[in-house]
Amino acid sequence: MLGVQDLGSRDPNGVVRAGPWLPREGAAADAAIAIDRLTAKIERLERREEALQKQVAELVELSHQAGRFQALAESLRNSRDYKVEETARQMRDLRGRIDAIEGPKSDFAGLAFKSLTDIGRKLGELDGVESRAATMTRRFHAATLAFRVLAVGLLCVAARSSF
Repeated sequence: MLGVQDLGSRDPNGVVRAGPWLPREGAAADAAIAIDRLTAKIERLERREEALQKQVAELVELSHQAGRFQALAESLRNSRDYKVEETARQMRDLRGRIDAIEGPKSDFAGLAFKSLTDIGRKLGELDGVESRAATMTRRFHAATLAFRVLAVGLLCVAARSSF
């Protein structure tokens, strides 16, 4: 008889190696152990593969997002350039229209009002003339009204005295 044998695991992987089996059974046990180890390695590799696939998917998404940001930046740059060019074109068009309205620049040399302050002062004087003209017009209408009232009053007095 063999006696009490320790069939517990002395292996760090939890595999029972010692026991009362035959050498053929020992080879089968070793093959089973090797298969278990390979299965465990395959499972670890599958988990690692899944983690790596997730990381690859995240990297692909980040690259797509970077491409979208780059396209947006390019679109904004093109829009800004178009707006600047459009504004410059409108300014050239406006400058051409103003030059056509003002006429040749040599005509400005003979003008009495060569600055905006001179023009502002003259406009203020003309505004004063206009306000005085408006005051005179109101006084004239008031005088005309008073004359008409006086004329009607005199006609009434003359008409009463003849009756």
